[in-house]
Amino acid sequence: MLLNMGIKPLYKEPKIIRAARGWFIALYYLKPDGSGFKRFEFSGGINYIKDLKERERQIQQMLKYLKKELNRGFNPFFPDLEERYKAAIEEKKESISKSERKSDRWTLEQGLKVYMDHCREKNLSENTLKTYGTYIENFQTWLSENNLLSMTCDLVDENLVRRFLNDSDGVWLPRTYNNHLAFLRRFFDKLAKLEKKEHPTVKYVADLSDIEDKLTRAEKNRYYSANVAERVKKELDKDDAMYNYVKWIFYSCMRPREIRHLQIKHIDLGVRQIKVPAPTAKTGDRFVPICDELLEMILEMDLDRFPLDYYVFGDKGKIGEEIASRDYYAKRYKPIKERLGLDDKYTLYGWKHTRVVNLVLAGFTDNEIMTLTGHSDYKSYQAYKRDLMVDSSKMKGKTISI
Repeated sequence: MLLNMGIKPLYKEPKIIRAARGWFIALYYLKPDGSGFKRFEFSGGINYIKDLKERERQIQQMLKYLKKELNRGFNPFFPDLEERYKAAIEEKKESISKSERKSDRWTLEQGLKVYMDHCREKNLSENTLKTYGTYIENFQTWLSENNLLSMTCDLVDENLVRRFLNDSDGVWLPRTYNNHLAFLRRFFDKLAKLEKKEHPTVKYVADLSDIEDKLTRAEKNRYYSANVAERVKKELDKDDAMYNYVKWIFYSCMRPREIRHLQIKHIDLGVRQIKVPAPTAKTGDRFVPICDELLEMILEMDLDRFPLDYYVFGDKGKIGEEIASRDYYAKRYKPIKERLGLDDKYTLYGWKHTRVVNLVLAGFTDNEIMTLTGHSDYKSYQAYKRDLMVDSSKMKGKTISI
């Protein structure tokens, strides 16, 4: 801060004010006669910026520039210096204007809606719209969790899409992974053409051609065979919270993400079912039947003691009001796999596959199993079974002797 004759400071440290009437930088500068400070407000067109993150970035730059000019001797009472500052502000306005023009681009939140509206206008079948809706819900949920919904579509690149797909690695079957990838390729290709009609100069950078599909046959060892399952269960006996989590996956066939979002209010013991609401559920709202084993487990957890909005498997593995982090249970499970020498194909999600395999081999019908897995149609369920390499044919039993 500069001093006037070593007696009084010429100005007070400028500060950013974020008022309801608008944002500005407040500067108190000593009057020429020394009778006090006069307040100056500098906004430089900053309030035309709708995106608050961009507005914050720009006003911080303006503050930095003003401090630099003050150190060089800027005095708002002298016209020549004021004109110099105004010229700098005009230059900043142009920068802001460019930023504002860019902010007209469609955000991901807008783009997802535009695309679905376009699909409806094309009179696509209800099944196709439902499928696309599922892909969009999954992508939108991930974007929301990562604060990316306000990002403009033209800036989305291959790396962002890889992050989305990789965050679901170990949760989706390769076929599900491939379906989402194929959808996103269509989505960005079509959206680029749609937005170009409104913004002729827009250029999308998303090129997803280098992202390879996963081999579906890589899933054949994902479920836990009887001997492997027994070894894992012995290790789980040492960690009650982790064991309960695994048993919940096994008995309910719910996905880890669904269980992470499960709240006590979603469990209805009267009709013995669990509601898995969309978009947490991959296939939309669904209801999971509560078998005897899961019912016994729920009663032992004594959930009635807790508020209805508490998470069943909350933060740090406890029933509570805070949701667990996305990879909390996976990290807690990893040391068990390492002790047993199990590779990355053995995941928590694999316990759902194990349940399906066991039910198939025990003779339960496809329709009965589909009520657990959440598959909406027989064709997709059959593809799921093929990925697991499940064979319940009689050829595994005694055939004909020679």
